[in-house]
Amino acid sequence: MHRSPRGRITLAVSAALAGLAAHGASASDWGELRIDGYATLAATRADTDGLADFRAAQFQSVGSGRTRDWDFANDSNFALQLTWDTPLPTWRVVAQVIAANDTYDDIKPRVDWLYAGWAPRDDILLRLGRYPMPSGMQSETRWVGNSRLEVRAPLSVYFPMPLTSLDGADLNLTSNCGGARVRSRLTYGTSKVNLQSRIGDAAVTVRDLVSLSFDASQGPWRGYIGAFHADVKNVSPVSSQLNAVLTQVSASYPPAGMLAFNYNTGYNSTWQFDFGLEYQDAPWTARAEAIYRKSPTKLVAQQFDWYASAGYAIGRFTPFLAAAQITFDDNYGPEPVPTAPPAAVAAVRAYNASLTTLESTILSAGIRWDLDRGFVLKAQYDNHTLDGAKSRGVFANAQPGFDGRNTAIHVFTLALDYQF
Repeated sequence: MHRSPRGRITLAVSAALAGLAAHGASASDWGELRIDGYATLAATRADTDGLADFRAAQFQSVGSGRTRDWDFANDSNFALQLTWDTPLPTWRVVAQVIAANDTYDDIKPRVDWLYAGWAPRDDILLRLGRYPMPSGMQSETRWVGNSRLEVRAPLSVYFPMPLTSLDGADLNLTSNCGGARVRSRLTYGTSKVNLQSRIGDAAVTVRDLVSLSFDASQGPWRGYIGAFHADVKNVSPVSSQLNAVLTQVSASYPPAGMLAFNYNTGYNSTWQFDFGLEYQDAPWTARAEAIYRKSPTKLVAQQFDWYASAGYAIGRFTPFLAAAQITFDDNYGPEPVPTAPPAAVAAVRAYNASLTTLESTILSAGIRWDLDRGFVLKAQYDNHTLDGAKSRGVFANAQPGFDGRNTAIHVFTLALDYQF
């Protein structure tokens, strides 16, 4: 997490253990504990005519639009990060706990980071435990509203990634190359998350994820490139039932076998490639990112997503504009319905009804106001246009009549960020 120098709390552990200190323990015996944190209080209103809910993350199940008029939960959070510099000079322990809205519309704490870090030199860091998911330029600041112009990490790139952390090992190397500071990161880990997916409530399990990324900075410029491969299993009651029915009818209607594979209940090989470019030189701020994901099934969508944003600071105010798009790189059109047998007709029709995408174009405008003492106030308007007849965009709980293609959906968010 990026730390603000204002208001950071630094505590010597031995000071908190005065009794031990009285028996000869010193601050150096116990190391040092630092406490940092961030918070966002946000209010969001989506104009869906009560026919669907806007979500800020894929693992959320409800929001503004149908369930609530104004939503104060999905974009709000509170987090504390504890860093213990142990008495062993090369070892540190980091824990980050964030309270935020979850899949079941409950604001509960979750442990996003919990790792032991070993740094034998300033340019080497090995993290063992739970650490940030290596996906995108904002993977380590995804929930820190103070770190960006927008009220939330851009939906086109970060909404399709419901995971926020991995359990495993993470090696970071820092070097200088041609005047640029380059951070190389090699990761291995696993993770699991429940989410409200395109096919209903689902459990996503990621195993044997291996990633490699390079993050280079020089002057006002920053560039990012990364990739990961993992075996991913996405299982929901809807997909499991479809898989079973299609497999059963494939004996009499062989094309159903391929449709069953699209909803298979096993692990599937998945690749993702990330690219990013950033420019920060007052008064200008600009950033663009893109991801390409490749998967053999429709449970983990094959897609290409991007966004670009730019802001111009005028004193403490920074107005900004952004454009983004989510595009599925696969055929989500309906399959031909056979004339017989009846079981195959019903199964293919059910398969066609299940096909939905996130495809959409998002245009945004907003303003960031940097206040005193680490506070930031933001207002943002998003214009969502759904692309394709099967798209539901980032919206959930869609009712008959929900469109978003002929008439854009308007989303307004007001957020107060704080970091200490």
